[in-house]
Amino acid sequence: MRKGKIGLPELQRRFRRLYTGVVADILDSRGVRNHSMPPSIRPLKESMQVAGPAFTCLGVQTGDIKNDDTPMLIAMLEAVTPQCVIVLSASGDRSSSHWGEIMTLSAKQRGCTGAVVDGGLRDAPFIRKLNFPVFTDFYMPASSISRWELKEFQGVTKVGEVSVYPGDYVFGDMDGVVVIPQALTEEVLMDAERAVRREQKMRQALRRGMPLQEVNKKFGPF
Repeated sequence: MRKGKIGLPELQRRFRRLYTGVVADILDSRGVRNHSMPPSIRPLKESMQVAGPAFTCLGVQTGDIKNDDTPMLIAMLEAVTPQCVIVLSASGDRSSSHWGEIMTLSAKQRGCTGAVVDGGLRDAPFIRKLNFPVFTDFYMPASSISRWELKEFQGVTKVGEVSVYPGDYVFGDMDGVVVIPQALTEEVLMDAERAVRREQKMRQALRRGMPLQEVNKKFGPF
């Protein structure tokens, strides 16, 4: 359970005023190097952002044509917590979609604020109309039933080189998705806010005509 001082709605509001690049820089400065998900994971719309604690899901490919993991999917979606971001790893399966419109509607109903799918998605036109932020690796019409099955949720999930634990903070925008260790969430937020203010001063100085070398000397790296 999260024990931070800042409430989840306030955290989300403040993160959405930032951008992933500055958050990634702060994580680098703190020695957290594996923070960015693979570049193939993109938002359905360029304007979409996700921000919230991770609700993790993990599944694997199945060769059983009679397999139907619908009960497990229902159990997962009914366990979704308000303000979370679902992070689903398909374990490299590319035989089917792993997220769709009905799952989106259910997650939204439960108060989930977005989904990051390291796998396939279908029903994209319908999901775009819902204006629910979803980031995904690829599109695929084929159903996951009998091709892939959800094995667990709220365990440790790996996406690319990033290990995602339940409660880690997930932040995504047009540049990609970063994951912040839960214990560092508020510290990273405040450091990033300070960095944004510094970068704004750099922009103003450049617009006034200050040479980049002087800007770098006065304000630091960019």
